[in-house]
Amino acid sequence: MIKRFYIMRFNGTLLYSKHFSEGERFDDNVLIGFFASLANFSREALESEIEYIDLGHDNKLILFPHSSEKLLATAIVSSIDDNELIIKILRNILQDFIGTFAPDYSPDKIEEEEMNVIIEENISGKLSYPLFKRLILSWLLLIPLCIFLNFLNITSGDFIFQNLYLEKDIYTQDEIYTEVLPAMIRISLIVLLIVFILPNLISGYLVLNEKFAYLNSVIYIILIMVIYFYTIESLFAYVILAYLPLVFLISIGFSYIGFRFAKKRKIIRN
Repeated sequence: MIKRFYIMRFNGTLLYSKHFSEGERFDDNVLIGFFASLANFSREALESEIEYIDLGHDNKLILFPHSSEKLLATAIVSSIDDNELIIKILRNILQDFIGTFAPDYSPDKIEEEEMNVIIEENISGKLSYPLFKRLILSWLLLIPLCIFLNFLNITSGDFIFQNLYLEKDIYTQDEIYTEVLPAMIRISLIVLLIVFILPNLISGYLVLNEKFAYLNSVIYIILIMVIYFYTIESLFAYVILAYLPLVFLISIGFSYIGFRFAKKRKIIRN
């Protein structure tokens, strides 16, 4: 979540600032001097640009300089926000700022309404819903998806096994070990992939919170087990139990992938 946003000259002259979070207490005068000193030091002493710095207490500073115009856009954001996403937003806002207010950048001529429009246009579509709404939305999709995938899995799995692998009424012991059991293992793995990959990927993307995404994964596994135990295909529940470590790793892994994918596209709100 973006908490503070500033545009200033390289010499430390503040041109524009916006406070998104009133709960955070920062001294703007101290911050502006610190930002300018940090940017100038990195550029002159290190001959490179510092893009971000950890400020502690769930805060980090993101900087984007525009060398030709000698302007610096900075933002204080939550430590969990993606650096590349914030830098992209700062770059676009600063470019629109230059296009609107160049060449003199007089603070008196920088209108609040115009800046609000510029910021809104660049943040629109990149701001996530609050966490509670994300959790509700995730389960509004997970529950019907869970029912659909399990119905699809039970019907298709039975069809595949009956039509492709049970061609004879009686199998010898060797055929059971060499044909039937390998077929059951392959179908079981397909079951795990179908039932657990897509829902957890979607859950991680929608929840956009690592801990709650993992919690959703655990709840989803339990829900699947209950559904299987109370259907005529309860055998699948025992299959999941047999593969439980793999099921857990798949669920957690794809929840994390979904979370990381969403994090690069959304500013996270608590």
